[in-house]
Amino acid sequence: MCVIIYKPAGVKLPDLETLDKAYQRNPHGCGLVSPSAFYKGLSYNSFKKHLKECSESEPLLIHFRFATHGSVRRSNCHPFFDKETNTFFMHNGIINAVRPNKDQTDSECAFRRILQPYIKQYGLDSEELTGAANHIRGYSKFAFMQGFDVRLFGEYFLYKDCHYSNLRFL
Repeated sequence: MCVIIYKPAGVKLPDLETLDKAYQRNPHGCGLVSPSAFYKGLSYNSFKKHLKECSESEPLLIHFRFATHGSVRRSNCHPFFDKETNTFFMHNGIINAVRPNKDQTDSECAFRRILQPYIKQYGLDSEELTGAANHIRGYSKFAFMQGFDVRLFGEYFLYKDCHYSNLRFL
């Protein structure tokens, strides 16, 4: 199962040892997004290079993928981005409410078909998005970013000042 890491603004980046362990347990892709940096792909070395662009003063979302739906390829890595709402999305878990198209992930299909329309119509901080997200996520964890705004859904665990969707990699 994937892992999402949320580093709030003003908090130090996760240490390399923690990131190495998270990637080794979830080796099917990696991604990151902050207000000034973005990367998604299959290369952990490229991920680490882009991580150096991230500032401690900004919030940061990191995702390491363990493939359950969709093949191991760049387009199935997180975050997923919606240009119309300027929203990035990450998911940890399985969404049973959505059937993926062809080689897409359940994560991307849920974001594009269900969640993005709520963000577009009502906004990231809306009760409507909260209701829709909680209705489909089950035990999954979601993370959204718009600029400096971050929303997390599900139970996250505090470890070394960052929030983790799970700690199975430790």
